[in-house]
Amino acid sequence: MTKRPEMLLWLSDSRGIYIPRDFAKSFSDRAKTVQGVSDEDWATLELGPHYQSETDSHTVFNDVYWEVWDDICTNAVITDEHGHKYRIYQDGDCWLIPEGMEWNEETDSFDWPDERMDNYDIHAEENAERKFGA
Repeated sequence: MTKRPEMLLWLSDSRGIYIPRDFAKSFSDRAKTVQGVSDEDWATLELGPHYQSETDSHTVFNDVYWEVWDDICTNAVITDEHGHKYRIYQDGDCWLIPEGMEWNEETDSFDWPDERMDNYDIHAEENAERKFGA
């Protein structure tokens, strides 16, 4: 059986409001690696949440930064060198989640649904053995 990819911690929440900007800058060949993001969206993130105005020296708030980041988190697909595809999940830290993993309410994390059932079956067998002395 082929080993499944794990969740990848991509960017720590210590980057704060700069996670989207740093995400945009974190790929050496994003045209090859990341699908579902337009050049305009990359440019918006690269500016960061605020930037220097070109006409004068005051700071401008990037009013579409968070909207673009939300769209990217929803639509982007990242493909690694092994062909594994990931989606973006950010709740504090920014994670890359392998396609096929699902949120598990019991563990407050992502896991593989079929492995969840395997673990359930193993625990059910253990409980039956204890209960019935098999």
